Amino acid sequence: SPRRKFHPTKRHIMSPSLLSIPAIRPIEESSRQRIVAGQAIFDLASAAKELVDNSLDAGAKSINIRLWNAGAEMLEVSDDGAGVPPASRPFLAAPHATSKITRFEDIYDPLSQNNTLGFRGEALFCLSNLSANLVVSTRTANEPVGQKMEFQRNGALKPDSVSSLPRKVGTTVCVVRLLDAVPVRRADLVRRSAEQRRKLQRILEGYAIFSPGVK
Repeated sequence: SPRRKFHPTKRHIMSPSLLSIPAIRPIEESSRQRIVAGQAIFDLASAAKELVDNSLDAGAKSINIRLWNAGAEMLEVSDDGAGVPPASRPFLAAPHATSKITRFEDIYDPLSQNNTLGFRGEALFCLSNLSANLVVSTRTANEPVGQKMEFQRNGALKPDSVSSLPRKVGTTVCVVRLLDAVPVRRADLVRRSAEQRRKLQRILEGYAIFSPGVK
């Protein structure tokens, strides 16, 4: 039999609202920061790696890593490196702030990088943005005592959080409730804590191989 012709009715025609295309608009600042941060820090091992890189770049010969509740409640990385100079401390967790380069061309200049392990200036910003709290204590050889400070999620120094703290020369970074700002990743971190710890151990074993003289 011949094929019947199709005659659209009202129920076959999509309404204009279904055919509409969403407008392109800028993502709000806080959400944009969280998205960017989540690309650099996505689990316990990546967080610890960024902090160990900073310690090695600071000339540390001893790096101590401590985990509370397998890293779910707190990750702490301490070193005996050079410490952070007082003038640089307000910018520790600021986005795109680093002591390793000053312009794009420095990325390809080995003398400018001075063989550092990183240069983006994003590690502490990402950690502050994704965690419940970021606490840093540091002391340089020119200071009689160190300082302790906390940072907000946007990377800014928390008002009235700076205090004196007796400590040896070096830096300690405490990340409280890693991935607290990303509930799905946070739940995965807690659920797979044993696997996350094994992954971290493998990464640290790699550092031990190529970093002789560092314990």
